Amino acid sequence: MDLSDFYPSSEELIESEIAVLGYLRGNTYVRERHPQVALAAEQLYRRNKGSRSDFEFNTHFDVWHEPIPGKKARFRGEGVSKANARLTISALIQLNDNKFTNVSYCLSVCKLKSTLPAMPANIYRKFHFDVTVAPSRRQAHPRCHLQYCGELLPYMKEVGCTEMQLGHMHPWLSEPRIFFWPMSLALLIDMALHEFPDQNSEKFRAENYWRDLIRQQETLVLLPFYKKCVEVIRSKNQTLADAFYIS
Repeated sequence: MDLSDFYPSSEELIESEIAVLGYLRGNTYVRERHPQVALAAEQLYRRNKGSRSDFEFNTHFDVWHEPIPGKKARFRGEGVSKANARLTISALIQLNDNKFTNVSYCLSVCKLKSTLPAMPANIYRKFHFDVTVAPSRRQAHPRCHLQYCGELLPYMKEVGCTEMQLGHMHPWLSEPRIFFWPMSLALLIDMALHEFPDQNSEKFRAENYWRDLIRQQETLVLLPFYKKCVEVIRSKNQTLADAFYIS
């Protein structure tokens, strides 16, 4: 199966991601509660708004996550009312002659130290949502997949994560790559804030403009994917693994 059978063009995808940046940079909730997100969005938006070249966006949300019952978790930082976890969000779209060479989105969940400065003390979880654009030299794996852990990203090092914190997840092990739907920047942020909510983030997710962006990316990225899945299942000639795994 060719990638174009269910995935948008590079121009369409990057234009959609730039629209998400345009919203994040000016949204009141993001600017006041997560200024580092607004700043990163502003910087990349200015550089990419007239371009459809490679797209790379990295940022983080500092959030409060209820601790395990019986355990104490406290953190108070300057400009942060209450946070004990850092969610790093990364999106990477690389092109060659307007064709995809790499598409990857990453979400990590890190524990924050209870003292200033607010730096990660450990990495709890790290997930990659990837699109395979070329055959693997090792073994077949899904065109679209979820991968646990993976290597430490440069941005994670910038915000205080270390290779040692990743060791318990055995990043050398790439398998299993789990067949999964394609991801996008707005879908990843929305999922992260849905899983680590507070009253303000719930209001942000309910805003009409944000919901319109989500629907647009669902239509662009998810709808063709699910249509292809239904087509394969109805054909009765292939399993989804037959159709979506490439070698």
